[in-house]
Amino acid sequence: MKLTIFAFVLAFIGSNCALAQGSYYTDGSPSVVQYRVETEVVFGHGAVLTDGQEGVKELWMDVYHPLEETAGPRPAIILTYGGSFHRGNPRIPYVGIGAQTTTMSQYAQRFASEGYVCFTITYRVAPDNPVIAPYEGFTEDDLDVEFFKSQAAITQANIIRRQMGLEDVTQETVVPIMKNAVIAAAEDLRKAIRYVKAESDTFGVDPERIGLLGFSAGAVTTVNVAYGMKEDVAAIVVNSGYPSVFDMDRLLTDKTEVPPALFHLAQFDYEVVETELVPLFGKLDEIGAQYILSWVPSHGHFYPSGASTLTSKGERLSVFQGALSFFAEHLRN
Repeated sequence: MKLTIFAFVLAFIGSNCALAQGSYYTDGSPSVVQYRVETEVVFGHGAVLTDGQEGVKELWMDVYHPLEETAGPRPAIILTYGGSFHRGNPRIPYVGIGAQTTTMSQYAQRFASEGYVCFTITYRVAPDNPVIAPYEGFTEDDLDVEFFKSQAAITQANIIRRQMGLEDVTQETVVPIMKNAVIAAAEDLRKAIRYVKAESDTFGVDPERIGLLGFSAGAVTTVNVAYGMKEDVAAIVVNSGYPSVFDMDRLLTDKTEVPPALFHLAQFDYEVVETELVPLFGKLDEIGAQYILSWVPSHGHFYPSGASTLTSKGERLSVFQGALSFFAEHLRN
């Protein structure tokens, strides 16, 4: 079922906003710890430039294991944080316009308490000066970097860069800086997926039941890896993200290559999120791919996992409960 944003607003205003009860746990932290954590497990290295010399950055993940015993391998979720491809950490939240995000670590704690093995990853960002690898599964013709040349994109990048004490980007420098950062992040998430699959016996996970969840830049990266690089995953949850650099109009041709997706879009989200999602949804509709759009009313780009949503399937759920229900449908046997 496809609903317009306007229909979402009307439906939500006229509805009872009680949350569906589909899980034992609430949207807050479990009252009893139901997981154990392996911290900073190295899953690979990424090339970076330091003072003009190429080196490597160690890439690590925290692994959240459910405590409850199980007879077979578990489904897994790999979570990617946001930060405008410039900063961030899976353990820290963002605060903006009176709201605070739920961290990837907090999402992992909740999902692990529900029986999923969770991996919160790090990746290379723009200040690392990442060196991208030779393209795999796509070519230069499959990329589109025109968005970065817009004044709005340059202004947004420079807001973050000034906060970090970095030199402003310009029309001449913005494309290589942002293109390399976006592709490097996708390379690193792909590397994490392949590492988890290769070590599936060690982690006790089913390599055929791996889902992805990301927020903001992490959500962009999730879309890029699943749709652009066409890495084989079972399902994705996209919290305020959209495709970037990868030309989905060229790359999305076969619905069998596209995993089912749940997209969260906030009522007062950054304009670019809705602007870039609209053509993506059109393409997904064209090829008959499976996706759900979940509206997050009364919130901007930063929202907690307990924020209420209304989905295009007519369900009233919190962000977390929606993701949990979606993963249960696509990752459980």
